[in-house]
Amino acid sequence: MVNIVVELSKYLMIIMIAVYTYECFAVFGFSDEYTKKSILRRQNVLMFLMHFTAFLVLYLQTEEKKMIGFYGMQVVLLLTIILLYTKIYPKVSRLVVNNMCMLLSIGFIMITRLSYSLAVKQFIIAAGAVAISLIVPIIIRKVKVLSEWRRFYAIAGVIMLAVVLIFGPVTGGALLSIQIGGFALQPSELVKIIFVFFTAA
Repeated sequence: MVNIVVELSKYLMIIMIAVYTYECFAVFGFSDEYTKKSILRRQNVLMFLMHFTAFLVLYLQTEEKKMIGFYGMQVVLLLTIILLYTKIYPKVSRLVVNNMCMLLSIGFIMITRLSYSLAVKQFIIAAGAVAISLIVPIIIRKVKVLSEWRRFYAIAGVIMLAVVLIFGPVTGGALLSIQIGGFALQPSELVKIIFVFFTAA
């Protein structure tokens, strides 16, 4: 029975991703807001159905109850992103938010399939990043001095890249990260954000 569910889920997920992708383009064919919103809501339904299907298969294959709890935590995170992003960023593109959540859910599925412990770490990082991204607009509105720190951004970016050059281990022939308390940190990812602040300043 499990094998049948697994085989059917492969085709079902391919169909759902195909329909989701089609709706990414279809939304641009309509000018009225009601139709656009209904398409974007359908995308959310497809995303959650695909996510549920994948975690159902993972649960059936592993029979570990922790998969159910982990799935529930991911659903809460994805719903939080969809609801709060549209409130905090009133002009945000719902299509971009949907695609961000879809890619997050696919990432969670893929990494959970490979390693549950790594998936939990990735979930914590994603949840932290979402929390920070929701706070950023408030900080920018309140702390006007941020636009005057261009030298700080430039120096901080150069220092972060230098730290990797000096202390970073070579992995796969590249210097990408440094180890801090069991976590691999890629300063280049932070430098991307700092560069945005630098150019904005």
